[in-house]
Amino acid sequence: VADVADKIAVMYAGRIVETAPVHDIYRAPAHPYTRGLLDSIPRLDQKGRELYAIKGLPPNLLAIPPGCAFHPRCPLAQPVCTTDEPPLYEVDPRRRSACHFWKETLDGAR
Repeated sequence: VADVADKIAVMYAGRIVETAPVHDIYRAPAHPYTRGLLDSIPRLDQKGRELYAIKGLPPNLLAIPPGCAFHPRCPLAQPVCTTDEPPLYEVDPRRRSACHFWKETLDGAR
């Protein structure tokens, strides 16, 4: 993707959860799902190691959970995530994240 796009929109359960310039997303994701996707990319320096996988299963699209659809799988989920669907917060003028805890995600929290 980095070779063909300038900006990326990451989707989960049919909703955009993060938009940003491609290099910003690769350098520091602002949504836990984006972080999970990037962590699951095979790397040459980790040859022979088990690949990272996001815990749990994607939701049934006919029964998306209330609040943030990613909350059942999210390592940062708090009670607010189960009730309040996060808007696309402005991380900076060119970047948005649909996570109540985007600041913690940028800081590298898990």
